[in-house]
Formats: sequence, C-alpha cells, structure tokens
Amino acid sequence: MKEEVGYGANSLHHLASFSIAPSYLEHTTETIIVTDLYPEKLEGNEPEELEVVPWRLSDINGLLATGECTEARSIAALFMAVEHLKKS
Repeated sequence: MKEEVGYGANSLHHLASFSIAPSYLEHTTETIIVTDLYPEKLEGNEPEELEVVPWRLSDINGLLATGECTEARSIAALFMAVEHLKKS
C-alpha cells in the first residue's frame, strides 16, 4: 500500500478469499479492508507512478458507470467492503 498509493494502515481485516475460475486457474485473490490510514510513501518498482483517484464507497454505482472500473475482482472487493462496513 505504501508503495502503490502512499498510505499505511493501523488496522487490517481479511474479508474473503476468492477465485475467478476455481477449476481453471489456481490464482486466489485475498480481499483485505484497511482502516485508520496514515500517509507514508515508499519507493516502488512501477515504471511510472500510479494515479490515486479517491472515490466514495457510497457511490460505487457512479464509479461503475464511468467505465473506468471494469475488473471483476476489484468490483467484488468494493461490494464486500461496503457490506463489511455496514456491519461495523
């Protein structure tokens, strides 16, 4: 997180593990929600710096409507985060 988006977190909570094609691919995605963020940047190995675009979880449908967030694992993680935060 510190390398990719420039934040650290004091609290991490594992939400779920899932696969996009369990009988075809062995890759598993771990979904973790972090809270109590603080700014801290570490040097990464990306060829260019990633742009961080803040977006309110209350407007996931607006984000999806932009067409800029289309990766299924990211979308699933967003909805899992919303449900987790509703229970907290």
